[in-house]
Amino acid sequence: MSRFSILSSAVRRHYLSLGPVCVKDENIWDEMISKILVKEGIAVITSEHRKVMAAVRTSYLERERAPSVKEICELTGLTLSAFFNLYTDWAHTIFVIDGIVSTVLGIPFGSFECC
Repeated sequence: MSRFSILSSAVRRHYLSLGPVCVKDENIWDEMISKILVKEGIAVITSEHRKVMAAVRTSYLERERAPSVKEICELTGLTLSAFFNLYTDWAHTIFVIDGIVSTVLGIPFGSFECC
């Protein structure tokens, strides 16, 4: 699995330099998420991965926080088992995404729904 440091990643720096557009523009969001997921070790990005990431993006834009896993499953129709098969290290993946999104949108880092 290919991991990267959230503090020194060229991917992170690039999307931080774009500012809020990296979340607000759906095409740039999809590009950013694809790069992050590949770096997170997800070799094949499926429509299920994209459906989850669309729910994550909506949560950031509408609620200004990262969604809980339960909320993602409700929004996407995935079971917990199916979700964790897609994202085996969800905690790290959302940490990487949240580090970028919270910075560019000016929302608290680690603003998660826990239940």
